Amino acid sequence: MTQRAYQPDPDFGRVRDLLVETFPRFFELSNWRIERWNYCRYFVAPFFGDPDPAASAACIRYWEETTRIWEDAAGRICGVVNIEAPAEWHPEYNEVWIQRRPDADAPLDEMLAYAEDTFPHPKTRVVTVHANENDTVLSSALATRGYVRDAEPSESDAEYVITDLPQVTLPQGYTIVSMADENDLARRSEAFGRSFNHPDPKEWASLASIAEMQRAPDYDPELDIVLTNPRGEGVAVCTIWWDEANRIGILEPVGTHPDYRRRGLGRAVVWEAIRRVATRGAKSVWVGSAQPFYLAIGFQFRGYSFKWRKGS
Repeated sequence: MTQRAYQPDPDFGRVRDLLVETFPRFFELSNWRIERWNYCRYFVAPFFGDPDPAASAACIRYWEETTRIWEDAAGRICGVVNIEAPAEWHPEYNEVWIQRRPDADAPLDEMLAYAEDTFPHPKTRVVTVHANENDTVLSSALATRGYVRDAEPSESDAEYVITDLPQVTLPQGYTIVSMADENDLARRSEAFGRSFNHPDPKEWASLASIAEMQRAPDYDPELDIVLTNPRGEGVAVCTIWWDEANRIGILEPVGTHPDYRRRGLGRAVVWEAIRRVATRGAKSVWVGSAQPFYLAIGFQFRGYSFKWRKGS
């Protein structure tokens, strides 16, 4: 195995393909699915630089410059170390993910050493690594290096196996539109911001960040939908990412304006998103959450991941 710097072209696509290839072993690994890989680079990174385009570009550069690749003698990517965002952007971040190929002996000691050198939290100096509860190989490597697992899980996953889809009836005057129908970046930004409890426009994603997300290789405007009220305002949003090889859709993000919750509108956009990937041959839909909202509409809990910490 050789370690090298991440090169955006062609490594973004090559890592994405690794995630597609390894998804059938999802329960045994801590790998992301393709939605998180796309969303991290093409939305999370630029968003934390808002509203300054130069700051957004610097955030993207930082993410790319700190991501690390391990290749075998045949040139296959067998391991990746990356974060979602550094603590400089958000105090709760600076957490590490290890992506790897299950049929290769990825050098976990070396990968974790890189994480420890590069990603200690700037204030606490603690290094935090995520591991799937079933990833016994990574968990063992973490324990050997002195990491301690949190008592409570940090993240969860749920899956909806597509069988029958309910008919969705919207209130009079409400409409579901996709970004392919109306590419209204301002409406999308406001609906997203308000849905995640940010009433202050200064906290909303800039139009440039929304446009950057649309550049993600797996983004499809027909799968990015907004539910509008009779005044044409966006009151719920849902984006679903389509992994054709594995015949799965993945929800990221989903949200409803606080003033419009508990009216079935969140369910409506989720069902519409599921319907759209079902027509393409999806067998199931995943979401990185086991909130009661998802379980109540038929998603099934599939597993947890935990944070492992090392340091004072």
